Amino acid sequence: MDKLNQNEENVLGAFIAILLKLAHWLFNMLALSGLLWLASLTPIFTSIFISILLELALWACIFLASFILAGNIVAYYYVLGCANRNLDQFIEQNKKKAGK
Repeated sequence: MDKLNQNEENVLGAFIAILLKLAHWLFNMLALSGLLWLASLTPIFTSIFISILLELALWACIFLASFILAGNIVAYYYVLGCANRNLDQFIEQNKKKAGK
């Protein structure tokens, strides 16, 4: 049973690491979109190119945020499923011990 828990911990740890990398990229995109927004306010840097980059950066932020939200939901249900499976195994083991 400890080997099963270790496997679940490894999978969840890898998944959380991926979510943290996505959060890092989200932060980078937010910083980039903020800088592009500031650049678009100045008359020298105002161009269609800055506007397109700003829109792409904002869409990337939305996309990354939705990925992080979906990943958190998947991680929650994974942990919930692991806990239920471990609880069921514990109940079965105690029933076997009580039946002896």
